[in-house]
Amino acid sequence: MEFSEEVFHYIWKYRLFTDFNLETKSGKPLVVLSPGLKNKDAGPDFEHSRLMIDQIEWAGTIEIHVKSSDWYIHSHQHDPAYNSVVLHVVYEYDKEICLQDGTVPETLELKRFVDASLLNRYEGLMRSRAWIPCQEQLATIDTFHIKQWLERVLTERLQEKCTLLTGLLTEKKNNWEEVTYILLARNFGFKVNAVPFEWLAKNTPHRLLAKYRFSRTSIEALIFGQAGMLEKERFYDDYPISLQKEYTHLRYQYNLTPLPTSIWKFLRMRPANFPTMRLAQFAAWCASEEHLFSKIITLTSVEQLRQLFRELPVNAYWRQHYVFDKVTKQHSTALGARSIDNVIINTVVTILVAYGKYVGKEMYLYRAIDLLDELTAEKNSTTNQFSELGLDVKTAADSQALLQLKQNYCDRYKCLDCGIGLQVFKQNKTL
Repeated sequence: MEFSEEVFHYIWKYRLFTDFNLETKSGKPLVVLSPGLKNKDAGPDFEHSRLMIDQIEWAGTIEIHVKSSDWYIHSHQHDPAYNSVVLHVVYEYDKEICLQDGTVPETLELKRFVDASLLNRYEGLMRSRAWIPCQEQLATIDTFHIKQWLERVLTERLQEKCTLLTGLLTEKKNNWEEVTYILLARNFGFKVNAVPFEWLAKNTPHRLLAKYRFSRTSIEALIFGQAGMLEKERFYDDYPISLQKEYTHLRYQYNLTPLPTSIWKFLRMRPANFPTMRLAQFAAWCASEEHLFSKIITLTSVEQLRQLFRELPVNAYWRQHYVFDKVTKQHSTALGARSIDNVIINTVVTILVAYGKYVGKEMYLYRAIDLLDELTAEKNSTTNQFSELGLDVKTAADSQALLQLKQNYCDRYKCLDCGIGLQVFKQNKTL
């Protein structure tokens, strides 16, 4: 297997090499006082490095290559930015190189000082076809390191979620109530119908719904009408007929355009999760609650937040229907406990983190994490599989962190960027 340069950046950064009796290719003793900081911009790979070469202390930059001849392939000999390089670190020394001014820098050939088993472990991870690359080694990693890394990726996930709201905030001119309404609508679509619900909210302004908050027929007509569910030529039940009549009036008055019905997904879904049921629940919420953002900011307990979504006044029609004009056995129209917790995880927590970042107060981030610590872990194929691998998945903080780990690291084979991957590489490191 051919190794990428990034592997050797990683080995250098974390000093995963035999660090005694180091010497350069010219035979001078070398001590690495500090490997330096990874440079994310143009120029040498590491900055602010400190070395002792032949008992003389040097400070400067480090350039890393797989082969020393890569220096010329990358044309560094013509770039003055590389004149500050005090050490050229390579895996294999195959050619002498020089700086732009003709100086020959000292070179460290890592091949002599890197345990072959480390590269074998890396190769094994990259070629693994297990559910996660480090599946075989996971049980050998200390729980402390796993928990420490999961705390970090949880924060990363929360920050990523709030970053997604940046464009929406700009679009809505920093109207937090409107943004919260759109995010909540997306959440009511859950995974399958999240995008149609988001389009519905963007197509049906929050201020328009607020205007008719005390007219449930108008709210329900707006929600179902804008969703495209009232475009049928003829209904038979009184309820959809009344909604269609009301929507026709509102549509003309406000020049509204319904979404195409085809965007909604019904296939392979339990009837309780049909978009019609979720729309009925969302309409009930819109008719009974107001200023959700303000409540998110002020309410501090999980139970207080859950109460906002319990016992929604869903129209009685839906107790014996999952779709219009088709009677079924009587059933509950309430949001389930897991669905309510899902709303808290994906709407309330996201808004708290985003608002905290917006106003520059970390207290909102801490409150969001506290909520996740109070909530039970989500049950899905990812969390179930991690449980089978021996990880303790108890809270929503755990499940959210593991989703981030799987999606952003394991599935992308980003073992070099993962704290757990670092521990795998460090195992049996030659001292």
